[in-house]
Amino acid sequence: MEKSEIETIYRKYFHDVFLYIRALSENESLAEEITQETFFRALKDIRHFKGGCSVTSWLCQIAKNLYMDQLRR
Repeated sequence: MEKSEIETIYRKYFHDVFLYIRALSENESLAEEITQETFFRALKDIRHFKGGCSVTSWLCQIAKNLYMDQLRR
């Protein structure tokens, strides 16, 4: 995946993922941290995305899992 593609995905989906996690956590700084980690993990594991759902759904699921991990700590 090229740098321009990564930047496009980040710009296109960052706001949606951030708003989703902010709504779950009610904490803006935590939402920003989790959103950043979401994109790091997604880009690291992009080969696992099979296209069975939308990119937004996939990213939000990663974000939700990270948030749940945070709650367990």
